[in-house]
Amino acid sequence: MAHKYTRSGLTVALFVVSVWLALASAKSYQKFLREHVDYPVTQVPDIQHYCNLMMKRRNMAKPNYCKHLNTFLHVDTPQIQAVCGQAGEPTTGDLRESEDSFPMTVCRLQKGSWAPDCQYEGAHGIERVVIACEEGFPVHLETEVPDY
Repeated sequence: MAHKYTRSGLTVALFVVSVWLALASAKSYQKFLREHVDYPVTQVPDIQHYCNLMMKRRNMAKPNYCKHLNTFLHVDTPQIQAVCGQAGEPTTGDLRESEDSFPMTVCRLQKGSWAPDCQYEGAHGIERVVIACEEGFPVHLETEVPDY
C-alpha cells in the first residue's frame, strides 16, 4: 500500500514541476516579446527618439537603471517563433539561427548617459538572428554589437 502512495506522490511532484516549467517558459516568452518585438514598427521622427521611447515604454530604461544594449525585431511573432522550428538551424546548446534575415533596430546607451536620463543611439539593420528556445518558443535573443 505504501508503494501506491509513493508512486502517486511522485506523479503529483512531476506534474507540479511540469506546470512550474511551463509557467516559467511562458513568462520568459512574454519577456522576450516585450523586450525584442516591435511589429508593426512604432512610428517616430528619428531613430534616437525611437530608442529613447521604446526603451522606456518597454521598461528597460528606468529611474534607477538603463539597459545598455537592446535589439528590437520588426517582424511578426509567428516568423520569430518559426526560428525555433523549421525556419532555424541549431547552433550550440538551445540556440538556433534564423534562415532568413529580419529587419531590426539596435539601441545602445550613449556614452556618459546615466539613469534616470537614459539616452540611446540606434542603428537599423537587416540580419539573421540567433535565439534561445524553450518548449518551441523564443526566450532569449543573442545580440551582436554592431560597429556604428
